[in-house]
Amino acid sequence: MMASLRSELRKLLTVRSTYVILGVTFLLVFFFAFYAEGIRASASSVANHDLLMQGSEQAVISVGLLGALVGVLLVTHEYRYNTIMYTLTTSNSRTKALLAKLLMVTGFSIVFSLIVGALAPALTLAGLHVKGIVLIGQHFSVASVLWKVIFVGWGYAMFAFIFAMIVRIQVGAVSTLFLVPAMVEPLVGLILKKDAVYLPFNALQSVVQANPDLLPISSARAVGIVLVYLAIGLLVSWQLFLRRDAN
Repeated sequence: MMASLRSELRKLLTVRSTYVILGVTFLLVFFFAFYAEGIRASASSVANHDLLMQGSEQAVISVGLLGALVGVLLVTHEYRYNTIMYTLTTSNSRTKALLAKLLMVTGFSIVFSLIVGALAPALTLAGLHVKGIVLIGQHFSVASVLWKVIFVGWGYAMFAFIFAMIVRIQVGAVSTLFLVPAMVEPLVGLILKKDAVYLPFNALQSVVQANPDLLPISSARAVGIVLVYLAIGLLVSWQLFLRRDAN
């Protein structure tokens, strides 16, 4: 198992797309947190006691799909270049190979979410300081923000991992990752109306940010909904990985 994990780590760190995606992510966080929320802060935002906490949570929602994209490419690169055969032949169990990928994507998503969640409020404060703006006293529950930021980032990564394992084709998996929350869920939401909160990505975002147009649910209930989707998706992914041909 350790050999499989080290192999997945090498793949993650030697793929150029990992660093490109991280670079784009940090540029976006810098622009929105340092410039838009810091230097260009409005009077209403400066008077918001929850500005930094909301900024941390919103940052993960905004760039979570980019972090999840790393997981998609970690999986689909192997199918695109047919190196999946090497992965399967070096492991004595397909389940172990799948678990190694799952653990690597999980580890990356946690680190990614923590960095983004910490960087956003820090850059906002830096932008306010540069502009000479004094921020009102803040309410910042570290424990609450920490688990929500980690869960949302991990949730995005797990949905991406499921799409990658089921679709396998790189373009298809990437397209699915962006189309489902941006197009499919809004269209289905027109039918479900307020009950659209029970759709996977709506539920995931409701963990940190309630949508006033949807049925209000608690963070704990939103977590439960997401976990049900993930459990089903991972079970399907596992079964397909065991039964389908490698290529």
